[in-house]
Amino acid sequence: MVTSLTDRIRTPHGRAVQGPGGYRAWVPAPAPPPLAWDIDLVVSLSAADLAIGRLAGEGRRLPNPHILIRPFVRKEAVLSSRIEGTQATLGELLAA
Repeated sequence: MVTSLTDRIRTPHGRAVQGPGGYRAWVPAPAPPPLAWDIDLVVSLSAADLAIGRLAGEGRRLPNPHILIRPFVRKEAVLSSRIEGTQATLGELLAA
């Protein structure tokens, strides 16, 4: 039996459905539950806020903070490639 495309598209994020008149539509999965603001989360957010504040303060001390943009963009590309399952080293990105 051949199934339609909408019968096969189902992800954790939602599913495709066939609507009236043959239109296809995407039905998103329900939104996650409300965030539980427990003490561990609040402490972690506070620590992150403090670290960002310190970084901002150090950035103001640099004569040209824009010199950091390219290295940080490349570092982010390395980390993103790991998330996506591709492995690129910083050396490979610098050579590109």
